Amino acid sequence: MELLITIDTEPDCDIHWARTNPMTFTSVTEGIPQLLRPIWNKFNVNPIYFVCPQVVQNDECCEILKKEIQQGAIIGTHLHSEYIEPNITECAGKPSYEFPCFAHSKEIEFEKIKNLTELIEKKLGVRPEWYRAARFGADLDTLQSLQKLGYKYDSSVTPFINWSKKGGPDHSKAPVQPYWISKTDYYIGANEKDSTGIKEYPVTIWKKRLGILGKFLPDEWLFYSWLRPTHMTVIEQKNLIGKFIKKFKNPTMVMMFHSQEIMIRKSPYVRNKFMQKIFLKRIKKAISYYSKLAK
Repeated sequence: MELLITIDTEPDCDIHWARTNPMTFTSVTEGIPQLLRPIWNKFNVNPIYFVCPQVVQNDECCEILKKEIQQGAIIGTHLHSEYIEPNITECAGKPSYEFPCFAHSKEIEFEKIKNLTELIEKKLGVRPEWYRAARFGADLDTLQSLQKLGYKYDSSVTPFINWSKKGGPDHSKAPVQPYWISKTDYYIGANEKDSTGIKEYPVTIWKKRLGILGKFLPDEWLFYSWLRPTHMTVIEQKNLIGKFIKKFKNPTMVMMFHSQEIMIRKSPYVRNKFMQKIFLKRIKKAISYYSKLAK
């Protein structure tokens, strides 16, 4: 049984998800050492930071992340494809909307992943083995690119969630527990020998919230049960953890959130100090509950 804490590590945004202009990085330079590191130390957590191009291009962010690596953190690749060559298409002041697997050809997506991988290795001194696509926009072509680049793990799958109405992939039929990805289907498990060689670690998601009333909720990500403090209460997260422990033998659970979500007015979700305390409490209480059950 294990709990992975994953953070999509990105520049600051405003309350409408538009990037700050000029770009700022307070969630990395302040949020990680001041707000998150004390939690990691308390619960002996080695988080996975999925870093996007803008973050790893910033020297101050890199200094923070190097210190995190020294303390056991893992660095993964988080492809916001708008922000790295070839064909950069976005800049500060705009929201990020691309699903990398559909926004570019297989060849261009490969080059973007390759360039970001090499940039991470150059700036942080580690070769990433973990990958998560921005907006969870990955498909089998993405996995083939990852295989060529020596990746071992992907965490782009969001079970139960269909992003196709927004222009993304349909992950709704994906397994909810880790699996070796088949060479022919992103959502089918295979023996390690017959797989792509990459193991999928889906974000921990279950069916609609609110029990039997959930069937009346719109088919939007917000109304599904995620191990995600962004929108899930402490009680909901505890219930989800308990469900997975009861339903699966030695389950793996993957919590995710964005780095900027822990900061005040750097995302839509934390507007003031009180909301920030609630967000951090949700992280701590979920980890604490898992730790007690794992003993």
